[in-house]
Amino acid sequence: MRIDESYILTCKDLEKIKSYIVDNYPAKNLKFFMPDDFLIENAKEVIREAYIAESEQKVIVMISKSFNLYAQNSLLKILEEPPRNITFILCAPSRMIFLPTIRSRLAIKTIEADVDLLRSGLNFKKMDINEIYSFINQKRFMEKKEIKSLIQGILEEACEQEIKLSADELTIFEKALHLAELNSRGSNLLLCTLLTIFDRKYR
Repeated sequence: MRIDESYILTCKDLEKIKSYIVDNYPAKNLKFFMPDDFLIENAKEVIREAYIAESEQKVIVMISKSFNLYAQNSLLKILEEPPRNITFILCAPSRMIFLPTIRSRLAIKTIEADVDLLRSGLNFKKMDINEIYSFINQKRFMEKKEIKSLIQGILEEACEQEIKLSADELTIFEKALHLAELNSRGSNLLLCTLLTIFDRKYR
């Protein structure tokens, strides 16, 4: 991303957004505004900062969990016609936080948040079929990323509980992760992986 190009940057982990910006832009060019809620007074501070003359490019970074509608409206004109040598980066957990009029003016970039592996909490050596189906029913509304994380977490738990899976059984987990990426039904993938572990008890 060019230093002179304003844009929206989204990520559920706001600290990761800040790290990304610090890693990709010279520190001397950066000016951060990071309130928990971006209000009209914050927008006025940004506008004042933008009109401070600079001999080289300055990147004004706004990072917040939410952006007040009045604050966004007050930024519209300066985003459309930024002062010389000024670049804006608007950062939030989701692009939908911003007004359509802002989204239409700026490019949008997304950073994926680091996700800790989800864990089932199941005792694999004691679980029965009813417990498996009850668990799957609780997870039926999970999104793709969560399903993938949970499948990896289940595999990690199996290792921790000394469930020794064969090469063919490990391949089932690999295929489940691939199918999750292709948006296969998560409940079917969880059933397949948990039944693989369940069957291992009887071999």
